[in-house]
Amino acid sequence: MYACLEKDMSAEDVGKSRTTRAKRKKAETVEEMKTTEEKVESREASGEVVKEAVLEEVKTPVKVEAGSFVLVDYIIKIKETGEIVDTTIEEVGKGVFEAGKTYEPKLVIPGKGFLLKAIEEELIGMETGQEKLFEIPPEKAFGQRDPGKVKIIPLRRLKDVEGPITVGSRIVVDGREGIVRSIESGRVQVDFNPYLAGKTLECSVKIVKIIGDKLEKIKALIHTRIPDVDVEKFSLQFDGGEVKITVPREAYLLPAIQASKRVLARDIIENISDVERVVYLEMYDRTMFQ
Repeated sequence: MYACLEKDMSAEDVGKSRTTRAKRKKAETVEEMKTTEEKVESREASGEVVKEAVLEEVKTPVKVEAGSFVLVDYIIKIKETGEIVDTTIEEVGKGVFEAGKTYEPKLVIPGKGFLLKAIEEELIGMETGQEKLFEIPPEKAFGQRDPGKVKIIPLRRLKDVEGPITVGSRIVVDGREGIVRSIESGRVQVDFNPYLAGKTLECSVKIVKIIGDKLEKIKALIHTRIPDVDVEKFSLQFDGGEVKITVPREAYLLPAIQASKRVLARDIIENISDVERVVYLEMYDRTMFQ
C-alpha cells in the first residue's frame, strides 16, 4: 500500500515519509515496553514476585467445563422432608447449623470430587450468574439403604458409648457411626447406613464466578485447603514450572498443616497447567523464640 502512495511523490518526499513512519513505529514499540513494565511493577507492588515479564494471559471460559475453577453457591436438601443438608448461603443455614460455620461460595473443579459427582456433572455448560434446580436420586448420591446394616444390640453393650442413648441420637459402636432407631426391652436398634442413604437430594446451584487467572486459581486452592489463615498473607513466586509459596507464621502450628500442604501441592500440580513443582518457604527468626 505504501509503495502505491509513494509512486507520485518526489524522492525527497518519499524519504520524509519513510522517516516519519520509522519514528512512529519506534514510538509504538517504546509505548508497548512501558505498558509491559507497568504490568510487572503493579504485580510487584502487590507483593507478588514475577520473574517472567508478564504472566500468561488466560481467557476466562464463558461456560463451565470439566477442569474449570468455579465458585458456586448451593443449597442441598432432602426432597422428602425439606431438611437442609448443606449450604453456602448464610441466610439459609443460620439457625440450622452450628455457630461458627463459614458461609461463602465453594471452589469446585468439575471432575475432581470437590462435590458429589452428580452435582459437578450438572455444572458443566453453565455460565456465570446462571442458576439451576435439579434432583439427585439415591443411586447417584449416597446409595440405597441396606437392611443388613440395621443391627440389634443389647443395651448393656453400649455402656461405654458417649452421650445419651435415645431414639434419633447418633452413636459410635466399634468405630462405626449409626443412628438409634428404637429402644425396646433392653435392646437397641442401630442403623449403620449413611444418614443420607436412600434419600433423593434436591439441589439449587448458582455459578458465582469462573476463574481463569492462574494466580487466582492457586489462591482459591490455598483458601480451600488452609481456610483458617487469610489467603492474602501467603505470597507466591512463579519461576518457570515452579511455584514458591511463602507460608505466614499464623499457619505454622495449625493442626494437620503438613497434610494440608501436601494436598494443596497435589491440587496445584494436577490442576494448574505448566506447574511441575511446588516449594513451601517458611522463615524463622530470633524473635520467635524469645
